[in-house]
Amino acid sequence: MLFKMKIGDYVGYLILLSLTILNETSNGFKILGVFPHAGKSHFMVFVPILRELTRRGHEVTVISHFPETHPLPNYTDISIVGAGEIGLNNIPTSMIVNNKFRNILDHFFLGQKGAQNCEALNYPQVQNLIRSNKTYDLIIHEHFNTDCFMALNYIFKAPNIGLSSCTMMPWLFDRFGIPNNPSYMPVNLLHYGDKMTFFERVINTVAYFLHSYILADILMTKPADNAVKMYLGENIPSVAEIVKNTSLFLINTHYTLNRARPYPPNVIEISGVHLDTPKALPSDIEKFISESKHGVIYFSFGSMLLGSSLRDEVKQAFMDTFRELPQRVLWKYENETLPGKPENVMIRKWMPQFDILSHPNVVGFVSHSGLLGTIEAFHNGVPIVSVPFFGDQFINAKALESHGTAAILDHWNLKKDSISKALKFILQPSVLAKAKRQARIFRDRPMSPMDTAVWWIEYVARNGGADEMRPTVVNMPYYQSALLDVGLFLLTVILIVVYINYLLIKSILNKLLNRNKVKKD
Repeated sequence: MLFKMKIGDYVGYLILLSLTILNETSNGFKILGVFPHAGKSHFMVFVPILRELTRRGHEVTVISHFPETHPLPNYTDISIVGAGEIGLNNIPTSMIVNNKFRNILDHFFLGQKGAQNCEALNYPQVQNLIRSNKTYDLIIHEHFNTDCFMALNYIFKAPNIGLSSCTMMPWLFDRFGIPNNPSYMPVNLLHYGDKMTFFERVINTVAYFLHSYILADILMTKPADNAVKMYLGENIPSVAEIVKNTSLFLINTHYTLNRARPYPPNVIEISGVHLDTPKALPSDIEKFISESKHGVIYFSFGSMLLGSSLRDEVKQAFMDTFRELPQRVLWKYENETLPGKPENVMIRKWMPQFDILSHPNVVGFVSHSGLLGTIEAFHNGVPIVSVPFFGDQFINAKALESHGTAAILDHWNLKKDSISKALKFILQPSVLAKAKRQARIFRDRPMSPMDTAVWWIEYVARNGGADEMRPTVVNMPYYQSALLDVGLFLLTVILIVVYINYLLIKSILNKLLNRNKVKKD
């Protein structure tokens, strides 16, 4: 009898375990990630989230230019390699044009890249996915330089979430119902901070309307619609209408770094989501940093710009400045050798940036102010000498400068004196103390950036969308949201009242004048 009970308990345990496993499996969501932009630095923000979703039991399919090199459980790649040039260590500094209309040229460049990426809609692997009978609980898109892949939202009829690896692009405000005030919210393709002069506010206001309502339509929406009609059919609505149904937007910013913005509930800040626990450094780099009595300065222009492509006189200016420093310098330099390199400088083609910036003996960072490097330095309390070149690098640099922890240099006018002055500024103990305090505030949150991102992704998936979080203004035409119709009505009423009063006063005055005239007669 005892033996039978044990067998019965064992069978019951197996049944319970099976049900538990089945329940855990059934709780996993089917998620489609869509990342058509070919910038490696952008995908570096998204891929940790995608991997974490698979770790938590969700089934993730990813359309991107960056398939996993090693298979992951529950992770399926749909590669679109070839639809656009990969942005990785391939932009010489000589390509950067010194032009007052640089922000408009940046928009043209982004539109061109976006149109190239739309060609992937015709890739066999993408077409096979579209024709399949697969269903998804959620679709996650990057919102950046093209919306052509937003047509998948319409095809699969799934709720969707937007992701951004950078600060808010000007053409994204309306689709999420974000109020924009150009008096203190600079367009991220300009060179301004949140404190602007009168003429800067004029330019910023004009730039916001130009980028949001004219260039975005010409360079992004129309090419995307054309691609959708060409590759997917004529019956799909305009992508401008499809994107309005985006449930949530996860943006790679945080108010402690990028300044406070009036985001509605459907916009969640997740800056730092790509950060992981720092890893042990290669032995030669660890030795170089640890043995520096006065600390180390890290020098890198990121994953796209080639630091080795700097003009010879600029390289010499940096080397002459570094040679006089008591600190050592780690320089991410893409060539094998650097003629004239000072003894206190180490060069490597690649360096583990976050691990280096996390070392307590690193006291400064010479950077182009790409957002990922900016976040990594801010997270670790490392002051920055910023040398911005294009895109949102200027606004990132301005944000750091406003905190008092960065010095900004003009990359067209890099001289030994200006470089030396900037380094002396960030190496001040008071500046380092400010940076350390800001790092503490940046990290002080109720949940980690990753937990925040995953919680909201699961929230939208398990609730079949999050329409209640989207402001009504998303579906209002601009003339209504800006109260142009109300303003015109009130102006008309005021003009009518003024005109009636004018007629009354004119009539009264005429009668008084006529009465006086009669009396005189």
